Amino acid sequence: RRGVDQKALKLTFELNDDHVKRTALQALHASSNSNTNNNHAFVSKLYRDALEDAWTRLLRKRCTSRLWKEKCQHAELRAIEVFCENLNKALLAPPAAEMIGGDSNKALLALDPGFKAGIKAAILSSEGKTLVLETIKFLGGATEREEGKRKLSSLLERVQQINNNGSGGSSNDGNDICVVLGNGHGTREARQLLQDVTSQNSDLTVDIHLVSEAGASVWSVTEAASDEFPKETPASIAAVSIGRRYLNPLAELVKVPSKSLGLGMYQHDLSEKVLDEKLTLTSIDCVAEVGVDVNSCSLAILQKVPSLTKTLAQKVFNARPLKSRKDLLRVKGLGDKTYENAAAFIRVAGGSEPLDNTMVHPESYDLARWLLKELQWILNDATSAEKDSDSKDEVLRAAAKKAAKKFTVSEDRAHSVIEHLFFSITSPDPRTRKNCGVASTSSSSDIGSAAGCATLSSSISTADKLREFLPHRNIIGTVRNVVDFGAFIDFGLENDGLLHRSKLGPVNLGSLL
Repeated sequence: RRGVDQKALKLTFELNDDHVKRTALQALHASSNSNTNNNHAFVSKLYRDALEDAWTRLLRKRCTSRLWKEKCQHAELRAIEVFCENLNKALLAPPAAEMIGGDSNKALLALDPGFKAGIKAAILSSEGKTLVLETIKFLGGATEREEGKRKLSSLLERVQQINNNGSGGSSNDGNDICVVLGNGHGTREARQLLQDVTSQNSDLTVDIHLVSEAGASVWSVTEAASDEFPKETPASIAAVSIGRRYLNPLAELVKVPSKSLGLGMYQHDLSEKVLDEKLTLTSIDCVAEVGVDVNSCSLAILQKVPSLTKTLAQKVFNARPLKSRKDLLRVKGLGDKTYENAAAFIRVAGGSEPLDNTMVHPESYDLARWLLKELQWILNDATSAEKDSDSKDEVLRAAAKKAAKKFTVSEDRAHSVIEHLFFSITSPDPRTRKNCGVASTSSSSDIGSAAGCATLSSSISTADKLREFLPHRNIIGTVRNVVDFGAFIDFGLENDGLLHRSKLGPVNLGSLL
């Protein structure tokens, strides 16, 4: 549609005019009351002439306009659907804290690449707490570059020191330093600077993770960002968002307007109102699936809890810390109905009621306690619910049937509580559970192994340079966006490359993101 509007494309519909007119003429004759007589030829000619005029002058154009409108509406709905699917996958991506050790003392270095303004750097704990903010300027002569390398080396050593202190002071425990690098303008130069620093200091080894920086600058100018960093300019804190979205995508990405994340196609041609509504509902669904720790979550994610309005979320936020789910009822304006709808999605860790930190709804607590005793499961003890037993399914069905009779509920509800208890004990975070339950694409036999592959050489810095080396194979890239016609791959240059679906072979397009 954009191409037609800009007159770059011309739209035509191939319609069978003769078939349309013949069908319409037959319908007119069938509905006519005139008998076969001397006037029949005259009436037939009158019908044909009228149909010819009506079709040529009016109906054909109206028909094509209607077809065009229907096709555009279908395309808009599909584009919104693709956007929502990609957003869902991005928000439910597993948190990366375990990838850097799963320890609150483990830190990472987040870099927001730049040129004249320098590389913005932030050292974050694995919980996302900002420890250090710096700017690394390296453009200019040899002196400026050496100064940039010195400052970057100092930051890497700082991260290494934090990690070693947290692991008892042994330098062997630190392993590679996790560096989260934004994939925008200047990424290759920042990577090269990292390589220069580590090549000069063998004690510094880095594990670089490319992260989409789409929307980081949008967050950095929000009121929430300025409240957290009142003395810092927006440009200097974008690196914080880049690092946090690697650590916990859901907690960070819900702060950013979904349309700024670059996950859709043709979003500027879509109805802004409909797109906003659908994306908001997708965000709410994702938050509901994961749940939130009411005492540690951000206001932005609390506002996405089902049934909580922004006003109520603010009141709950101001009422923290809460000692139990029942404390929600003390929040002014939060009634029984809202509590009933929202309570299951809100967790209270370390409170007086252990079940408040599970997926079980408060109205099923008595049932849950009985099931825990009946099944001999212990909260916070995964092994108690993962006992190997050939008759496990039968035991669970029998327990559900017994519980349904005892508490006068349906067996489906009893099964649901058992399922919530099981996952709350064995794998509380569904993002991790989903990741463990499905084979990763990197190990898929359809896609093949990454053995023998490598990132794009630093000598290839532009698309023109890449053309000189074509064909160039076995490049490692990161899937950034999936649409109906293919996937956009970040392989190290300023712009992502399109991998058309016709080149995917047996690989399922939807499994790439």
